[in-house]
Amino acid sequence: MLKISAIFALFWFLSNYFYNYGLAYASVTSSVVLSNTSPTWVYLISISCLLPVQNRQAFSWIKGLLVLVSLAGFIIIAWQDQSTSKNNMIGDLLTILSAIFYSLYATFLKLKVPPEDEEKFKFSWFLGFVGLINDVVILPFFFLFNYIGLETWEWPNHQTLVLLTVNAVFGTVISDYCWAKSVVLLGPLVTVLGITLTFPISLAVDVSRNNETFTWQYYVGSFMIFLAFGGIVGIDWK
Repeated sequence: MLKISAIFALFWFLSNYFYNYGLAYASVTSSVVLSNTSPTWVYLISISCLLPVQNRQAFSWIKGLLVLVSLAGFIIIAWQDQSTSKNNMIGDLLTILSAIFYSLYATFLKLKVPPEDEEKFKFSWFLGFVGLINDVVILPFFFLFNYIGLETWEWPNHQTLVLLTVNAVFGTVISDYCWAKSVVLLGPLVTVLGITLTFPISLAVDVSRNNETFTWQYYVGSFMIFLAFGGIVGIDWK
């Protein structure tokens, strides 16, 4: 359990780090849309040499076409962001890296927990070890980065600490437990497709609270992404 958790702790940290770092350069909605390319990366990993032969999915031309549609969609979004702000492309690339590590996390979790081990696998232990390893290994870097000036570390104020605590409970503990359980029971592709429901919420927040405006290219790219995702999940559920 500890050895498995160490590998996934690295995937979890890199996925979250790149996503949050990317938010400094791109809008919330743009980051959410590009992070929702995870199903594409999950599918590509599932047919690649990264998995043992017995665990690979057979290549499907229909799925392959939908993957290309999805890739074209987020390329349109990334290109549009680059034309409106020179910094946004950095945020897009960081978010895509986050999606790739997230996909590796989901795919290899399913691989490490075969159907015969689903009932006896201790999800709470697994997630607990992932968190503990991150605390032990990553915490020293807080002080190192602060010392060399790469990233300033400071204790959050009371309001921020409350928000971080609430987010940790609902956005990490409960969310990650349900997510890990879903990966094992339903598979990584269907699970990451379900995460795309965050898109309409982030869009509403950006438009109503942050006064963000989006061009028609943005909506076309988003439509292509979710059309591809919907097609892939429809095929898997047949």
